[in-house]
Amino acid sequence: MDAPNLSRPPLSIVIRSLNVATTLPRVLAAFDRLPEDELILVDSGSTDTTLEIARQAGARIVTMKSSDFTYGRSLNLGFRAARHEWVLALSAHAVPTRRDFLDLYREGITRRFPSHVSAAVGPMLLSDLDRPLPGGVTIFEASDFKYGFGFGAGNPNSLYRRSDWEEMPFDEETGGGEDLEWYVHSMRQGKAVAAVHAAAVYYISRQPMKAFYRKGRVDFRASARWIEPHAPSVAGLIIRMAKLVLYAALGRTDWQGAKSSIAHGLGNYVEARALRRAAAAAADSKAAR
Repeated sequence: MDAPNLSRPPLSIVIRSLNVATTLPRVLAAFDRLPEDELILVDSGSTDTTLEIARQAGARIVTMKSSDFTYGRSLNLGFRAARHEWVLALSAHAVPTRRDFLDLYREGITRRFPSHVSAAVGPMLLSDLDRPLPGGVTIFEASDFKYGFGFGAGNPNSLYRRSDWEEMPFDEETGGGEDLEWYVHSMRQGKAVAAVHAAAVYYISRQPMKAFYRKGRVDFRASARWIEPHAPSVAGLIIRMAKLVLYAALGRTDWQGAKSSIAHGLGNYVEARALRRAAAAAADSKAAR
């Protein structure tokens, strides 16, 4: 067997799927892989041509029942199947912006990451008007992470050291935020998370607005368990809505993407209000005793 190329270490790419035949080909065609890289698809019951597309791309397929699906459980299945030390969690809706996408992470592994880095993330973009930094890596440690990542990174585009994941698999019961929980736990153990600024993806989900609204609430609630997330305001929500409508009208993002982002932001706002009210009610109850 040939010795591994230490300057270009092989990666395991884990993609979760459920009827993603319209987006998966775009994702897989957007970046180059080495022959040593492995592609793993964790499928939770696709009935379209998703599995055929994955097989043609050389993917190893891991299946699970749709009733058993959680984000954390599906990732744990994929990570257990992975052979390499570094594993990339990539969404079937996240299209890399550069063909050398994987090499940006490889360069981090070989040249830029300190030895205590346990994970790395790249930004998610919603339109052509969003611009990632052209390069560079930022290292986040526990004292830097109070408010989370500014560019909204997470498991749609996140690289993990598999040996560190083995010490703490993802939470399989939570409905979201399993990535943030993992980062926080890792940092509390003295590890670090790297932001690879040029390793960006466009997020092109086609789920209905209701699903994004629910996800917005779940994501904010999960974040509030571990950090102090920025609570969105009415004014901020209106500005975000106006910008996205403008982007869509200019053809710099599609209407579905704009509506999804608006719904997610609305979910954040509603959940932030609900948490504030619950905290105020608990304080009042305590004071009345």
